[in-house]
Amino acid sequence: MSDFVKVTEMPASEFPEYLEGMNRMMRDWTDKAARGECPWVCADCCYTFNEGMPDQCYHGVEACTGIIRRDKLRAMRAGNEPS
Repeated sequence: MSDFVKVTEMPASEFPEYLEGMNRMMRDWTDKAARGECPWVCADCCYTFNEGMPDQCYHGVEACTGIIRRDKLRAMRAGNEPS
């Protein structure tokens, strides 16, 4: 078995809470990348931006730029600015 994949079983009743925890971790990482606090990987082109999320798509894809702007706005809401 791969060191990168962990397979586990859980009762179906616990899955929604587990999934929400994963979503929360992804949102936290996205917020940090949007503020330039950690690297970011584009889900479409798989390019890694070590300086964090760019302000627009480097490949000129307007849909990606819209997602980037949305995520940056969410990350910069009051109380979530970098310190």
